[in-house]
Amino acid sequence: MLEKTSVLNQIQKELQNLTSSEDRTNYLLEKLATIMVSAKQTDKELSQLKSLINKSELFFSLPEVTLLTRSKLPHVLISAGDAVPIGDNFYEPEAIGTGKHIRWTGPDRINTFHVPIDRTEEKTLRLTLHAAIKPEIFSSIKLYIDGKLAKPSIEQRETGVELIISLNSSDRVQDTVISMFIPHLYSPKDIDPASSDGRKLGVAFNQLEIV
Repeated sequence: MLEKTSVLNQIQKELQNLTSSEDRTNYLLEKLATIMVSAKQTDKELSQLKSLINKSELFFSLPEVTLLTRSKLPHVLISAGDAVPIGDNFYEPEAIGTGKHIRWTGPDRINTFHVPIDRTEEKTLRLTLHAAIKPEIFSSIKLYIDGKLAKPSIEQRETGVELIISLNSSDRVQDTVISMFIPHLYSPKDIDPASSDGRKLGVAFNQLEIV
């Protein structure tokens, strides 16, 4: 029988050769399935493990930073009422008042903005979220700037919160890539059995401003 340390070292080596989140997830699921079948575990137990792996914060991929040559702007404002691509993990805009909109994030856990901001001087990023499908989601959000984990301050608003962070000056020619990762999504019918809304939702995005 192989020693535990030897098996762990082999798995670690194989995982290091896998670059995408999907490949790593499938690799671990295959290993688990082999173990569980030999241990005569049930399909239900395997399904539960698969769900836990897919929901793990360890298995998600940030987008690659691409080189763009478009001009950089001194001020950028992205609002939920703008033409944000529907396929970019946003649902259709919803009006919340005169001239104001939100877009719920989902069905995936990560939303990314490629922002052509001029960062020859320090800037301030303000990300305004109108609501969350569950209040505790606000404190679990992870914000990445150009692939690096940031630590924004969180300020309560009359409705929702605002995430605020300073962006250091930079001479980079790429767009600034802002990624918002929400570990757990829920559907309205998960919360209220009377609801027929099965969409997986995270937070209600209002606007992103860098100035």
